[in-house]
Amino acid sequence: MKQVGLLFGSFNPVHIGHLALANYILEYEKPDEIWFVVTPLNPFKESADLLDENLRLGIIQLAIQMEPRFKACDFEFSLPRPSYTIDTLDQLSLAFPDHAFSVIMGADNLLAIDKWKEPERLLKQYQLLVYPRPGYSLDQAINHTNIQIIQAPLFEISSTMIRDALHENKNIRFLLPHGVYDYIKEKSLYI
Repeated sequence: MKQVGLLFGSFNPVHIGHLALANYILEYEKPDEIWFVVTPLNPFKESADLLDENLRLGIIQLAIQMEPRFKACDFEFSLPRPSYTIDTLDQLSLAFPDHAFSVIMGADNLLAIDKWKEPERLLKQYQLLVYPRPGYSLDQAINHTNIQIIQAPLFEISSTMIRDALHENKNIRFLLPHGVYDYIKEKSLYI
């Protein structure tokens, strides 16, 4: 079975923190691939500042083009909205029966998992790869059989910070993957 780590997100836009985390997981946790699952509409986020999903997917494709083990995934584009992780996992498992999927998430999301759709089944059926986030404890997750704590480096960077900096016309070229800053400026995105 191909081992695939799923990094779900709005990726509005994708930034170097996303890629550094995915790179760390590829090298230290050894999935065969990491899929960046672009979520068209997250049930916990406002959509007002959300760039079109096809543009976000294109930016990820640009950002990951040099790593063949990274995949930009538009699977949720054809699913009902808003997107629920358990539904996506069920559909992915049907579509790719020779793949074993695990969910990559931050400690902040794990601590709020009781607000997700069918959290008990999610925790029972799928492995979670959980990375630390400042201010969030992972103590309750340590002994759960399907939760693996990843000691990935911490990055104090967010898509919100990136959007704000772009709106203020700041040159944040080195906080974005190669080519993404120029693409965003050329297309006048996030201004």
